[in-house]
Amino acid sequence: MKRRVIFRPRLRDDRPPWQRWAAFVVGLLLLLLAPLIAHAQGVDTLQLVWTAPGDDGDVGTATGYEVRVSTSPITLGTWGAANVVAPAPAPLASGTRQAFTVRGLSTDTTYYFAIRSVDDAGNWSDLSNVLAWDWVADTSPPGAPAGVAGVKVGADVRVTWSAGPEPDLNGYTVYRATDASGPFTRVSGTLITGAQYLDAAVPAGADAVWYQVTASDLSGNEGAPSAPAKVALVTPPAPWTLSPGYPNPSRTGESVCIPIVVPAGGAGDAAVDIVDGGGHRVRHIALSSAVSCGAGGVVWDGANEAGRAAAPGVYRAWLIAGDSRESVRLVRVP
Repeated sequence: MKRRVIFRPRLRDDRPPWQRWAAFVVGLLLLLLAPLIAHAQGVDTLQLVWTAPGDDGDVGTATGYEVRVSTSPITLGTWGAANVVAPAPAPLASGTRQAFTVRGLSTDTTYYFAIRSVDDAGNWSDLSNVLAWDWVADTSPPGAPAGVAGVKVGADVRVTWSAGPEPDLNGYTVYRATDASGPFTRVSGTLITGAQYLDAAVPAGADAVWYQVTASDLSGNEGAPSAPAKVALVTPPAPWTLSPGYPNPSRTGESVCIPIVVPAGGAGDAAVDIVDGGGHRVRHIALSSAVSCGAGGVVWDGANEAGRAAAPGVYRAWLIAGDSRESVRLVRVP
């Protein structure tokens, strides 16, 4: 049976009520082999956090917990001498985060907390990891989330990232901008406990948006933002595609078909320039008025601008369409 550890003591306290209600938060990761982490806010109260085990390993729900506290390290041998912290919370389903608040502690005392769980057959788990709490506040934030990416889902954007490794991680915040340099504005509400977020309020009319994600721990420390992740909202136009001409080589006086895939927007001002081996243009063919061949290709009849047959040799057909520049090699033989 997997165990998770909780820490929560109830000790007598004669201090004023306002002191007893100040909140410290202690993050206890009760997964096996996970390090125990403590984080604090406030004066004399701890909130112990762990992940619920199952009734049978990771399956089901445990029957109960027993939380103990001591001013010396707790082991199975000293478990019986440690003070019981009651009432312990009822176990939740396996894998669920649980929290338990302990009030009335002395800030000049180091406390040790541990927990054991029991199943419906009365079987007790081994001792959980032991948390030592010395009232030193945590000021170290989690690292920046990695693997941030986004994809359009209809009019929305789904943002995903890789879950952080910090055992005291409390959640994530998502920020959005309409420019890579910002400013980035928070778009998520409460902390996100998973590793994805659906942005259902994408700005209308934006061609693209950028997202950053931060991680926060149980002490409220927010880490640095992730690298910006761009999500295009407008589908870019299909690229122009130029394929090798045929026949190639071709004979003097013979026409050559140069296959071109024209985007849905049409040819516009696109053209094909035939250039000789010396880099001189011998023919300019506007696609809007060119003779077509094949599936959208254009025909070079082998003539120069003067209408005379181009001499045998090596030529290049250059497709010029906006910022696009592509070429193919053409060989003319006698």
